[in-house]
Amino acid sequence: LRKVLGEGIKDPICKRCWSDEAASIQSYRQSYNNSYRDLITSDAHSPAKLRFLELTPSNVCNLACRMCTSRYSSKIVAREKYLSELNLFEEKEKPHFTNWRDLDLTNLQELKLMGGEPMYLKEHIEILEYLDSINVLENLNLMVITNCTHAINEKWKYFLTKAKRVHIAISIDAIGKMNDYIRQYSNWEEVEKNLHEIDEFAKNSSEIFISINCTVGIYNVNKTKELEDYMKERNIHYYFNPLKY
Repeated sequence: LRKVLGEGIKDPICKRCWSDEAASIQSYRQSYNNSYRDLITSDAHSPAKLRFLELTPSNVCNLACRMCTSRYSSKIVAREKYLSELNLFEEKEKPHFTNWRDLDLTNLQELKLMGGEPMYLKEHIEILEYLDSINVLENLNLMVITNCTHAINEKWKYFLTKAKRVHIAISIDAIGKMNDYIRQYSNWEEVEKNLHEIDEFAKNSSEIFISINCTVGIYNVNKTKELEDYMKERNIHYYFNPLKY
């Protein structure tokens, strides 16, 4: 893949980036080429070493969000199977998930944990334990994306404190009953309690940053002001991410 891209060939495996760039949206490719430009313009990239990893070990999730698919949520598998039997939905190819145990992580600089729900996945704890054991965690920039339905326990607090820098991106699309409607099986009172605990935890470290990512779609486009006011009142960073597809 590196060889093909180096020759200027747009491999279809990277179709998400090509779609973004065609729509004048900064793609992951462009973003990380910029982040690692010093490595790219030097000889440090040869031989190749794995420095950034975006890890989705499985689709295990506790929610069935209305805008999501079975690719990212195990809760939705049964729904899509039922719809496909009624010929209302075309079953997609089962997703392939990376086994991080097959990778050389000794040069890792950035790790982005995705899911499913990252704080619900035991595989994420396992990789953090491993990175801690080989002394990589303390030099790692860590990003965790969470739906905020799980309280932050002592094990997670240890890893988040041990990492060099941490960004906790919390997916909240609305407050109150609208949250419960969009994110099926979610409970706003629990989300609010967990958000408060994560916010208080992050305030104890200058290297832990939290932000609220609100995906704006047809369900919540007229409710963004409520979420904005809520986050401003609590001095929590937020940003709106309009649906592009």
